[in-house]
Parts: sequence; structure tokens; C-alpha cells
Amino acid sequence: MLIYVDKICKSNDLRYSIYYGTLLGAVRHKGFIPWDDDIDIVLPRPDYEKLLYILEKDLNYKLSTPMNENPYRYTFSKLFDPKTKLVSKQIFDYEDKNAGVFIDIFPLDGLPDLKEEQYSFALQMDMYKAGFMNTLGCLYARSYSHFRSAIKLLVKFPTYIKYRNQGNYNYWRDMYESYSQKYPFESSNLCGHLEYVKYQKAIYPTSWFKKENLQSIEFEGQKISAIKNADLFLEQYFGDYMTLPPEDERVSNHLYDFYWK
Repeated sequence: MLIYVDKICKSNDLRYSIYYGTLLGAVRHKGFIPWDDDIDIVLPRPDYEKLLYILEKDLNYKLSTPMNENPYRYTFSKLFDPKTKLVSKQIFDYEDKNAGVFIDIFPLDGLPDLKEEQYSFALQMDMYKAGFMNTLGCLYARSYSHFRSAIKLLVKFPTYIKYRNQGNYNYWRDMYESYSQKYPFESSNLCGHLEYVKYQKAIYPTSWFKKENLQSIEFEGQKISAIKNADLFLEQYFGDYMTLPPEDERVSNHLYDFYWK
């Protein structure tokens, strides 16, 4: 799937980089982190929108985005392999009915230069995200335990009512999507995936993601696009990224089972 998307991006002159754990895997393992189970890529907002437009018409894979699926629980997009089936172990998971083996596709949006304004903007984005996460059915009670879900249904119900009185799921999702583009990528000095920018480790120079600062990097024997400042990114986000975690922490962050259909 990554090779397929890589070809689309290159043929349409779209800037993209592998991201998060996928970039870490490429640098440290020359491919997948052995206990990882997905692919992460990131694109500047203009290129992100162009890629979604292309993939939405694609017949080989299934694209799910905040705007083409209703309801949808994520702030970014996912590309699924329709020959596979994802089964979540989470109660009230609200995963896409077409979910399978996937690539996560993240948009990079611009940010203000001043830290105070960055943090204020991040808090506003958090409020909009909390709004649609708390008005999407019983998603607010999601858990890996039936007992904990039952407790959350009771304890967090007032939060659900608070957000629901201000607007429904569509209202909060639309507010998140529109406000995320307050600072255009191309005219901003800084950028980030807005879900995490209240943490300084998740704020980067936009120059890192400009076309001239992308390179080809080895990933499972293939040449894939990545930022030239991969080492700086990984050190900022993961710290001592070349040191393997303890064995008991070498597990996936996702509690999913995957099946061939």
C-alpha cells in the first residue's frame, strides 16, 4: 500500500514523508519496527487535500476521511485494504465498517510563531476534538473492559450532554476541520499535526517538509520519501530513538486483529 501511494504522490508531484513510527522504523530498522502494524505518512495540507481527492476515486483501496465518512472518529484520514478486515478489541470503538489493514494519512497545518499563541490554538483544537469525540454515539465510553465502559457511560454522560447541547457531531467535526486551517501551511514558519501540537515536541519548521528538503530513504528494500531532517525530527519526538525500548514495551499501540476476507 505504501509503494502504491508513493507512486501516486511522485506522479502527481505531491510532497509527502513517512512519519512517526514509520520514519523511526526506516532509520533504525530499514523498514518496519518489528512490533509495529501500520504505516504513517504526512503531507502539507494542500498536498494532503490533493491526495485525498485522488484516492477517493481509487478502486483498489478504500479511503476514509473526516469529511467523506459520517460518523468518523479520527482527525486524519485512513486508507484501507478492502481485502482485509480489522476487528477492534475496544468496546464502543466506532471503527469504520470497512476498516482493514491501513495507512494513516496525516495533514500538516501551519501554526503561529509565538508559543503562547501556539498553546492557545492547540487548546481550541482540543476543545473541538473533544466535542466530536464526545458526541459520536457512545464513543466517550470506549474502553477495553466492559466494566470500565459501563462506568464511563454513567460518569461521562454529563460531559456528553454538555457538548451535545452546544452542537451535534457534525457541528464539532466541521469546527475542527475549518479551524485547523486558520494558519495556512505555505505562509507559516511552523507546522504540525494539530492533534498533538500542545506538546512542543510535535511542532516543526515548515521548511523540513518543503520539496527541496525531501529525500529517498530505504524501507523494506524500497525507496520511499522522507524528510532530510529525519534525525532532528526523531530526536525531538522520541528522544534517544536509536536505543530499543525494554522487551516488555515492544508491543503494538493498537489492540486490533486483522483477517483476510
